[in-house]
Amino acid sequence: IRSGNGPFFLEAVTYRYRGHSMGDPERYREKDEVEKWREEDPIGIYRHHLLKEKIVTGEELDELDDKVEAEVQDAVEFAESSPEPAPEELFTDIYAEN
Repeated sequence: IRSGNGPFFLEAVTYRYRGHSMGDPERYREKDEVEKWREEDPIGIYRHHLLKEKIVTGEELDELDDKVEAEVQDAVEFAESSPEPAPEELFTDIYAEN
């Protein structure tokens, strides 16, 4: 990957921690299953690696977390304050044009 000699494919196997919707009680998963996946989460593993190798400090990661949280909150506020789209927009940009 680092050499830049051609294309590459990087796979990060992840897990959906939450249900399919807000009304999903998630009774079909055991707590042990969720905990196992949390331990194998690639973001957490990479965060640990960055700290262990002293690539970043905990404070730098906390600042980044705060920045991302603020950006997400701004996006949520923008979406919630935006007008509802017209019903005919439902299929806009869903299918490729020939």
